[in-house]
Amino acid sequence: MTREMSAKEILNDFKENYIKFRKLLDEDSKNDPENAPYFSKYKAKEILNNMYVFLKTLKTEGSPVDDTKLDAMIGYVLLNIGIVEMDTEEPTASEKSLNEAVDLLLENALKPEIVVTLINVYNNIGILWSNRDDPEKAKASLVKAKTLYEDFKCTLQMPLPIEVIINYVGETLIDDFMYLEKSYTLTLYYLAQVFGVLKENLKSAIYCHVTLRRQLEYNDYEPIDWALNSATLSQFFAEQNGFYQSRNHLAAASTILDQYKQLLEAAVDQDEEYLAKLETFKHRSADVARCWAKYCLLLMIASKTRLLDDDEKLSESITDMSNLSLEDTENICEGNLKKLTFPNLDVTKYESKIGDKYLLTYEDARAIFLSCQNWLNQAKEYYKLETLASDYIELILDSSQAYNNLAFFEDNDDRRAKMLKRRIDMLENLLNEINPTYYLQYCRQIWYELGVVYTDILNIKIDKWPKSEATVQARKKIDLLCNKSIESYTNFINSINDKNGKVPAKIDQELIRPLINALVAVGRNSMKRMAVNKINQLCHVQKSLDSYQTVVDICDTHEEVAVMFTEEYKLCQEMCQILPLKIKKLQTEIAG
Repeated sequence: MTREMSAKEILNDFKENYIKFRKLLDEDSKNDPENAPYFSKYKAKEILNNMYVFLKTLKTEGSPVDDTKLDAMIGYVLLNIGIVEMDTEEPTASEKSLNEAVDLLLENALKPEIVVTLINVYNNIGILWSNRDDPEKAKASLVKAKTLYEDFKCTLQMPLPIEVIINYVGETLIDDFMYLEKSYTLTLYYLAQVFGVLKENLKSAIYCHVTLRRQLEYNDYEPIDWALNSATLSQFFAEQNGFYQSRNHLAAASTILDQYKQLLEAAVDQDEEYLAKLETFKHRSADVARCWAKYCLLLMIASKTRLLDDDEKLSESITDMSNLSLEDTENICEGNLKKLTFPNLDVTKYESKIGDKYLLTYEDARAIFLSCQNWLNQAKEYYKLETLASDYIELILDSSQAYNNLAFFEDNDDRRAKMLKRRIDMLENLLNEINPTYYLQYCRQIWYELGVVYTDILNIKIDKWPKSEATVQARKKIDLLCNKSIESYTNFINSINDKNGKVPAKIDQELIRPLINALVAVGRNSMKRMAVNKINQLCHVQKSLDSYQTVVDICDTHEEVAVMFTEEYKLCQEMCQILPLKIKKLQTEIAG
């Protein structure tokens, strides 16, 4: 009976079944009930299995359809069976179906009818091995897909994807080449994820960039997602001191958001769908603004670090990653990291407003600082304390850090102290607005930062007013700063201590460094306090000794902490020998 069917009838039959199973997978499966989450996918698999049997029979008995086209049809069916099996948690069956597709198609891999399907097969084998936590095997399959695409492009042939073979026209007409290009873009996207898992972060970032660039080139992207992905990627480049690339990605993100905003403003019907889109736009615009602020902070921090480094490093002024080495075995960017931009997108509106070079002067830093505050204020228009507290808190902390970084570039001690005072005001105001019960992690960070800032101002004032020259008012100011610093550090320390007020036997890894630093700072600042009498002085020395002794006790019981803080441990041990003598002397003087 199959022999009597014409090629046209066979293709039409395939097309009818194609429409059925695609609807089940792309539409109906989204509405499957919770108690039968794979209902539509199982129905689709049943159709696909019947198609497979029918096509295999044709292949065995002889078919009026061209052999290559018939293999392409069978391969496409096997691909989708494999995908369904992967989605329905049957990885072994999926591997078998996908490998069968490879065996069938590989011989004619470079034929126009085969190439798109085989690339998609390789892509899905890559996904399968990623799901099995074997990134090396995933990478091997995806690299095969990449190589196949490149080899096919060299043949100068026009691809004939399955949709073209069966003359399927969907809701929108897609250029034949787009089927190939979309499949390859997915290959690059999956490679980005795999290299991320393999900890090859630079290569992962490059593949992310190339994916974004291709989406732009082929106008195949969702604006909000694209902008957020580009802005997020910018953070990685900034962390590598690639401020040239980072700025370009942020400028591209903001440019795409501007274009999308124009579309929203042109909308006639402001229905629920429009309002949902507007809300998403505001949300993601705030996120991109936060990424801009992070760019400013990272540029200020990198510039500060560079100025503090040796003169040898100061001569290096590269901010475009051209000094980084890359083993580009896949030839993804021709080894030229400067190419990681979007040359076909006009982003001068944003790039012209902010630099990408290291900062050298206060004026340089102030320009970046003002830009940072501007972006943070834009983000705060969406992130409010009443509705999105955690995000709001982080914005205030970023603003505080911006003042801290700007203060580094200020030579005048009085102006620097005023900047630090601005930090104190915003951090203390924030503390008054949040509940430590619910936001303990943030409160800890704020207490610690307040301790640091008060200490910084304290040191400025001590340098300005040596003890022998300090007026009564100056001495009161120094004592107040000591008190505030110790109080802030103590709040931080107490938040870690157990119910008995003791340091717990097990300390969270991320808290060890700030805890030791806080204890040492309390020890030092207690000795800087201005005592009004011997009894008062004795209390300060005892407070200092207690703090140093706590550090010694922690290092004695945690060998790894002692290794981490060799200098601090040694200092505290010395102070624990010296201070008891001072205490004894004071006690004698008080008694006499």
